Amino acid sequence: MTIRQLFASFRRRFSNRASAIQTRTGVERLPGRSWRTQWIVGRDLCLYRCESFANVPRNRRQAALALKIPVWSPFDRTGHHCIWMGAVAMVWLWDQEAVKPDIAVLGTRNAEAARVLPESAFHPPRPDGACLRSCRHGYELQRWRDGVLEDSFWSPERPAPSRLAWFLDGDAAAIPEAPGELAAEPWSNPPTPREWLLANERSLALAVLTVVALASVWQEVRIWKFALVADAIASERARRDDVLGPALAIRDELRRLNRANGVLADILNEPSQAHLMGRVDRAIPDTEAIFQSWRYQQGELRLIVAAPNIDTVAYVTAMNPHFGQVDLASSQRQGRIEMVMRLAP
Repeated sequence: MTIRQLFASFRRRFSNRASAIQTRTGVERLPGRSWRTQWIVGRDLCLYRCESFANVPRNRRQAALALKIPVWSPFDRTGHHCIWMGAVAMVWLWDQEAVKPDIAVLGTRNAEAARVLPESAFHPPRPDGACLRSCRHGYELQRWRDGVLEDSFWSPERPAPSRLAWFLDGDAAAIPEAPGELAAEPWSNPPTPREWLLANERSLALAVLTVVALASVWQEVRIWKFALVADAIASERARRDDVLGPALAIRDELRRLNRANGVLADILNEPSQAHLMGRVDRAIPDTEAIFQSWRYQQGELRLIVAAPNIDTVAYVTAMNPHFGQVDLASSQRQGRIEMVMRLAP
């Protein structure tokens, strides 16, 4: 979906959100637009009650209000709207059987999606004192103090001076008049965290689900991307193995042959025992000497020579030029010499 299509979808969605007001004279659709579909109950269909719950704990005031509503209301089924100002509840009551949102007027598919609110909630609060406000149908006398609507009286016609004096308990000559235009959104005191969570529970759940879905999609895209990269690397490696396979096999064979040649060269470089015996025989200084023992293994020669008069120093001196190392064995006997010699590298 492109950005233009997404914007058009949101525009169609919010263009269907309208407001309508129901009074004793009928139902009227309002020309303004709101973020939510609203069904406004005219002041002529409402009863008003202001009550203080200062003696009730804060966390039990909603429950206390729910118990009071059936006592205040004369209707079998009561709809209500409450605005809290501290411990004071400003409550509007109406007959829920008579007030029913009309989907044909609102232009929506589901009437339950509309917020049902009293007309007075769309009139902004007034400064302290009394005022006369014109409603969609009739007039409403109001008395305000510290942001609280202490008292309210509705009349189908403009109240006479005697009625104003009765409401104000005195002279009503200077009572101000308030405009009757409806605001786009209702006024209310700032909600508590719990009320805000309850009011936005569905939106928060959708936001959390959206974040989780986006995170899951992002993770899946990463996994898919890494899988594609791994497959590409494996394919490239297989292709290179096919190309370089014969050359690598030849290289490995050459290495094996070089190692074998090295071993053979080491073996061939060692002198034969016949040649070595001739060298030893020529080096022995005593012509009467006899070989009693000859053992040669891996460049080490263990030799025992017997002679009537053996000069140990002369024998070692004679053998040194032909061997890299010449040692005498630990056990020596008269008329015999045992030597251990190693060939020079």
